[in-house]
Amino acid sequence: MYTINDVLHAKAQWYVVHCKRLNERQAATALEKRLGLATYLPEIQRRRRGQVQCSPFFPSYLFVWADLREVIMSHINAMPGVLRLISFGDLPQPVPISVVEEIRQRVDELNAHGGLIPHNFRPGDALRLKGGPLQGLEAIFLGPMKPSERVRILVDFLGRYREAEVDVDMLEHISTELTPKLERRTRGKGRRIKINRGT
Repeated sequence: MYTINDVLHAKAQWYVVHCKRLNERQAATALEKRLGLATYLPEIQRRRRGQVQCSPFFPSYLFVWADLREVIMSHINAMPGVLRLISFGDLPQPVPISVVEEIRQRVDELNAHGGLIPHNFRPGDALRLKGGPLQGLEAIFLGPMKPSERVRILVDFLGRYREAEVDVDMLEHISTELTPKLERRTRGKGRRIKINRGT
């Protein structure tokens, strides 16, 4: 458990900065140019309309490398685009270097493989697995709706529906005739499987 003395007597560490929506880059630039601080804004590639765009991996957040003995926290909070340095109570919470490096490695790996894969699946969509050990099985999309490397589905396996997590590029749409069959299924003790198709 960190105390205020621990924080103030530590050397530079990573901290999380909460930014105004869509102002992550502005905040990073201000912290770097005005306060001379190093920042890390994890950005992921997304393919949209045939073009590759970069957007924050953690919307509204970035990391700043700061020595709070030399930089006053209120100066960080006053930068354009910044809401506040993440704290518990009045105590800034440092993030271990290993955590930031693991995030950096993961983001770099995703971008090296083309970034996040967009999809147009919606909850309740009837799908088929087109690859992997479950190839050919039918499923129902659960989420998430935002672009993601892995998504949750209900798989029709030997007459029973089980929740699973798969790579989104392993899925394809099929006829919506599967949906009524799912609505007649139950998930133990007579509870129906609820599927929200969205609008």
